[in-house]
Amino acid sequence: MGEVDFWTMDNEQWTISKIKRAFLDALFPIFCLGCKREGVWLCSDCQSAIRPLPLFLCPGCGRMSPGGTTHLRCANATPLSALISPYHYASPVIRGLIKDYKYHGAHDIEKIITGLTISGVDKLRTLFPPGARVAAMPLHPSRERARGFNQAATIAAAVSRALQIEIVAPLKRKKRTEEQARLTPAERRENCRRAFTSAPVTGDIILVDDVVTSGETMAAAASALKAAGARRVFAFALAHGRGDRLKI
Repeated sequence: MGEVDFWTMDNEQWTISKIKRAFLDALFPIFCLGCKREGVWLCSDCQSAIRPLPLFLCPGCGRMSPGGTTHLRCANATPLSALISPYHYASPVIRGLIKDYKYHGAHDIEKIITGLTISGVDKLRTLFPPGARVAAMPLHPSRERARGFNQAATIAAAVSRALQIEIVAPLKRKKRTEEQARLTPAERRENCRRAFTSAPVTGDIILVDDVVTSGETMAAAASALKAAGARRVFAFALAHGRGDRLKI
């Protein structure tokens, strides 16, 4: 019998990706972020137990506001018309999913992130403006090359799917910023200053990111969008955390 070529045995599903996955699973077994059951990032029981905890705060002053809309008195304090976010980053499961997907290249989590986004958008559907389009918060090109993907783009695609609206990509990040969580409030504002540029755009835009804390990054990107012609910018983040401007 001749030598078996494992790379062409399609009928027995011997593929490079499957062998690689089996090898990695043996070296680094995965466990459910909720109950620690081995073999899955999030088991069906723990996934069904996740409940939205929406953020309904004005992005201008950080105080309570119906639907997260900007107070009339705060219209000059922020370029954002509203801030919509369905899950709390303080949840160990939500935080673990986002961190593992974002920083550790756990691409198997993408389906879970997509599912949570669609579920969250469905529950808050009435807060989104009709006729809007979706734009993902961009990464700096060097950071996206190193990471291999943009987590905000994954979430934006899910928002587009849930609302059946178009995705656009007018924004570019021209300045490589530091991670906002490590900075003081003043440093966050300076870190985001002139970080974004936008191609011409019209109408309402839903600006999407994975996590919002102080809101400085999304506000800076929204300023670029409005300078480029956007009528209103609504921020959507999958998860929200405690920040200096958001008085949760």
